[in-house]
Amino acid sequence: ILLTCRGPMMAIATPLISDTQRLPWSRTTGHDVTALFHSIHGDAAAARAALARLPTLENVDESRPFRLLAASPAKAALETVPEQPMPSIDSALRDDLRHAAGKLLADGACGYPKASAAHWARVVVAAALTASCWAGWARGDGVATLLLPFAHWLLAAHTCHDATHGSLSRSPAVNYWLQFTAHPIFFNVFVWMPQHVLSHHQYANDAHLDVDVHHFAPAQLHTSTREAPAAYAGWTFLVKGALSTLGTCLLQPARTLFEWKTPNFDVNITPVPAGVDKRTLALSTLPSLLVLLYHPVLAAAGAEASAVATLGLTLWPWVGASLIWTSMTQISHVQPGTTRRVAGDGEPCWTARQIEASCDYSVEDPLERRVVAMLTGGLNAQALHHALPTVSQADLAGDLYDDFVGIAARHGVRRTTSRHFGTAVAECVDFVFENNNRKSPTSGAEGDQSGVSVRA
Repeated sequence: ILLTCRGPMMAIATPLISDTQRLPWSRTTGHDVTALFHSIHGDAAAARAALARLPTLENVDESRPFRLLAASPAKAALETVPEQPMPSIDSALRDDLRHAAGKLLADGACGYPKASAAHWARVVVAAALTASCWAGWARGDGVATLLLPFAHWLLAAHTCHDATHGSLSRSPAVNYWLQFTAHPIFFNVFVWMPQHVLSHHQYANDAHLDVDVHHFAPAQLHTSTREAPAAYAGWTFLVKGALSTLGTCLLQPARTLFEWKTPNFDVNITPVPAGVDKRTLALSTLPSLLVLLYHPVLAAAGAEASAVATLGLTLWPWVGASLIWTSMTQISHVQPGTTRRVAGDGEPCWTARQIEASCDYSVEDPLERRVVAMLTGGLNAQALHHALPTVSQADLAGDLYDDFVGIAARHGVRRTTSRHFGTAVAECVDFVFENNNRKSPTSGAEGDQSGVSVRA
């Protein structure tokens, strides 16, 4: 059940389960899930009516929202500013976006649109290509191994992210199991869920509450991290970025299994939900361990042709996947225009904060936007995804995006865009080095000079 605590909602004991998001709700026990609840339920009136029927807990300290950063970073301390309360969820902006998304539904349908038939066709093609590349990798085929990270990315981009948000299918079982297409070389689902859905999507780019801001420590990815950066911090972003999925698939689960702290922090900032026992977590890492050890074991048994071939077959799937994963995830939020707080007049709006914390690219030309969305799983329309995370990403690059641009402009919401994927990558890296090379604290307010387009 979800109990209201004088305003915010706390998930207590047995969580409320939505029709398409069984997994996210099953991981929220004991935490404020206000934004998560409202991002899932498109019908604001129905959501409010459901909440009105819930009991209310009194004398409960709800002042601390969902927090993975249970202790301050040891080497990337946040500036001492008070945490901001959860901004208003219901707003005219959100109502207009809900209405625009509702126009995509067939007569009589409910909720938000899920994956289209064309999207599922691409999933089938990507799955076949991925299976072929894995088979070739197992045989030691160099071409198949070279293509493997790209093929598996196409499958994962079309399945696991949407499934995480319940936006792939109306079937909870389909959404649950297709999350695991991220295994074995992109991320571990059990580690991913708390940090992505509960931390990042409720508090995008909030340096106090969004754990994604701190994954590359000691590199500082936000203007609010004020401790003087190490001289090499910018380069650690590039090095870790080239090996990032070894962390998301193996190192992050290992910290829970062996009760280790996250480097540069006082605690493990990427825990798994309490409902996931260590046996289940350990079993979930076996496919990743197989990829890491398969060819070295064959080489030790004398079945590999050369040490160079073994090294390439072992490392490239991880390095290729890491370069794709780091690029696809970081360029959407690590930009000079997205790391500032919302500076609008009056009470801040949660949806506006989500939009202003995200960067879109390859969105100006409708055809280019659709093609790039097919290659990125709709991640090029990141701001719209953060505003309506339970809309299938197959629909983000179509007419809904044009409606979104008009709605954002009408409500005076600032949008950050980049010309295309390449410029977004360059601007992200430039910002990281500039932010980590500063000699004294900067406000971040002048951070729009790298070429990123910031639009009101």
